[in-house]
Amino acid sequence: MIVSYGLTTLSRAKNFMEIGGAQDDSLIESLINMVSDFVESYCDRRFISTAYSNEVYDGNGMTELLVRQYPVSSSASFTLQRRDTIDNNGSFTTIDSEDYFVKYNEGIIAYVNDSFYPYPQHYRISYTAGYAFDNATPGATLESVGIGDLEFAVWKLVNQAYKNRRVSANVQSESIGDYSVTFRKQAMMDEELKAILDKYRRPPGM
Repeated sequence: MIVSYGLTTLSRAKNFMEIGGAQDDSLIESLINMVSDFVESYCDRRFISTAYSNEVYDGNGMTELLVRQYPVSSSASFTLQRRDTIDNNGSFTTIDSEDYFVKYNEGIIAYVNDSFYPYPQHYRISYTAGYAFDNATPGATLESVGIGDLEFAVWKLVNQAYKNRRVSANVQSESIGDYSVTFRKQAMMDEELKAILDKYRRPPGM
């Protein structure tokens, strides 16, 4: 079974790999899960639309604050809160949405006439971020949400893992049954794949 945040579907991966029949479906699903975990770890972000509730942030003394996940959904609720005091007392007040803008694609909150006070754990944010891709929906594609090259990278990595699972020097460990395998991350990627994933990688300090 493919995890809910898996970055492709079984049928689309098999089409790319030119595999018919169902004898290796469980294995391919496991590899899709492994590759999705690898891609998220490398890019330091979750790509599938997910709701985040009450994430706590330090203030930075600047007029803009970056949320941890992006793009932020403009159709879902967004709440920015600030502690009533500088103490860690758990009391938050919601900031009026007229006092800030949200740059949805970049995941940036910009104050209108204020700054984010430089106190630790002073702000709390609830929002939804990611791309509206559901791998349980027949015909779903990452291309439809504008990141088709990322799904292509996932196909290539799954295909590489499938073909090399017995013979590759890049395999660190493997167990049969509930198939699991660990690859040396950098060895998995050629320059084309690295260029694609680097485009989606979270910027340093974000």
